[in-house]
Amino acid sequence: MLMQFIPLNRTNPPAVSDIQAPDLVKRELKRSCYDCHSYETRWPAFAWTAPASWLVSGTVSSGRTALNFSAWNNQKRAKIRKVISERSAHQKLYYLWKPDAQLTATETRALLEWLN
Repeated sequence: MLMQFIPLNRTNPPAVSDIQAPDLVKRELKRSCYDCHSYETRWPAFAWTAPASWLVSGTVSSGRTALNFSAWNNQKRAKIRKVISERSAHQKLYYLWKPDAQLTATETRALLEWLN
């Protein structure tokens, strides 16, 4: 019961700068990446219940540190290209929970073309 009272950071601060991309690309990035890699996180209900809240909060925090589309700079393009081209589900648990967030082959090609 005491776990519920440990404060966690589940906030969405305002964006510092946003990625400039064609609508299709941005829509796919938002659907597949923004929950962990932006300040536009859609916090699920279990993000408020310990101990799952610790996992969700920690994953979002580390995702935002690694790459944050809400504080975008072009230096991360190579990193994104590598993750997408290798089709590495770097957060397999997220894709099990939200299978619709996985990119299709067509979406992957479109993103890689834009990144190149």
